Amino acid sequence: MELTDTSLLVLLGALALVVFVLVVVGLPPWGNHVVRAVIRGVQVVLLNLLVLALAGAALNDQYLFYSSWGDLFGSRSASVQVHHGGTTHEAVAAPVKGPGFQGLTTPTSLPPLPQPGARLQNYTVVDKRSNAEGQVFVYLPANYDPKSPHAYPVIVGLHGFPSGPRGFVRLNFLSTIDTLTAEHRLAPSIVVVPRIDTPAGLDTECVNGGAGQPQTDTWLARDIPSWTARHFRVQRARSSWATFGYSYGGWCAASLSMRHPDVFGAAIVLLGYFRPDFSAAYDPLTTQAERGYDLVTMAHAAPPPVAMWVLTSREDALSYPTTSKFLSVARPPLDVTGTVLAHGGHRDSVFTPYVPAAVAWLGQTLPGFRA
Repeated sequence: MELTDTSLLVLLGALALVVFVLVVVGLPPWGNHVVRAVIRGVQVVLLNLLVLALAGAALNDQYLFYSSWGDLFGSRSASVQVHHGGTTHEAVAAPVKGPGFQGLTTPTSLPPLPQPGARLQNYTVVDKRSNAEGQVFVYLPANYDPKSPHAYPVIVGLHGFPSGPRGFVRLNFLSTIDTLTAEHRLAPSIVVVPRIDTPAGLDTECVNGGAGQPQTDTWLARDIPSWTARHFRVQRARSSWATFGYSYGGWCAASLSMRHPDVFGAAIVLLGYFRPDFSAAYDPLTTQAERGYDLVTMAHAAPPPVAMWVLTSREDALSYPTTSKFLSVARPPLDVTGTVLAHGGHRDSVFTPYVPAAVAWLGQTLPGFRA
């Protein structure tokens, strides 16, 4: 029974009611006056404890101070490790709906690299389907040879806002990937870092708007994988594709993987959140749940088979409220591994120390990323 289960409230309420009846009726009737007084005193103390526990559980259910028993009992620790939902096997092996990589092919002769010999390639990608255009960085594995038939798994790196692909590149993500690859803890991978605010400077929250509005969800979930498959030799299986983002990009990583499990088998979410957080100037959604972007509701009502590594902090007013709720309701086949920090706000220095653990988890979880 989880801390946030409704059944816990029912159980505490029922126990409190039973003890209350015992106190009022004066049961049990046996024993002398001293014994009965002691028993009655214990019952009154127990009743008060149950009422306090019921009130605390109800408040926690409303405000999500703690997402699990482990979170509660480890609240004084610098960090708490939690696990919710199913297993890695369930997340990887469960069937999914959607086109996935059907129809995506890699040409026999690949287009030339813009910067031959360099590991970091810089593109401007235009796609008519989503009417989107944006800068895309591609970080290639060491000794990458475009003439080789070897196919690689893909990590889609998603930046914060306001920022761009260069914001992702300048952090420790790529160096960590190199280190773990050299240590044979991660398979050599192609890292694709697209612009996720299309057009640049607009906080789209990676959603599809209405007619004439940005179709960023389609851009990232369909157009970028299709473009990648046409330019690089990549594995075309959901167990070889993962999203990896922080803050705004963390929300996008979670949204893309959960809404498109036919493409992405896993997500790494660093200080992200689980409902869109639009600016006052742009909100294309009228009802988030109806449009499928309320990931908390999805995790509870229709969880997809996705593996997820999540980092949040109690002091992060943007990340923690929806992340804690998400953790509390996640159920199989969704598989969520979480780290809840006691301290730390919404900034790069909070999540960068945890990047190696997150990348190592990916190398252990999805078959395509195992060295």
